[in-house]
Amino acid sequence: MNNGVNYTIISRPSYITFECPFCHEEVEVNFDEVDFKTDYWGDGAWCDCPECGKEVELDDYEYD
Repeated sequence: MNNGVNYTIISRPSYITFECPFCHEEVEVNFDEVDFKTDYWGDGAWCDCPECGKEVELDDYEYD
C-alpha cells in the first residue's frame, strides 16, 4: 500500500529580466521593485529601467 502524498514546492521570485523598449538594454530588476497592478502577475505591472530610468510597462511573463 502506498502512503505517499502529493506536495507543493513554494518558491519566491527574486528578480525579473527584460529588454527595455527605450534603451534596448537587457536589464535585471529586483522583484520587490516591480509595481504590480493586482496580486495576480498576469494583470501586468510597471517598473523603472535601471539603465535609462524610464517607466516600463510589463505585460506577459514566463516563470523560470
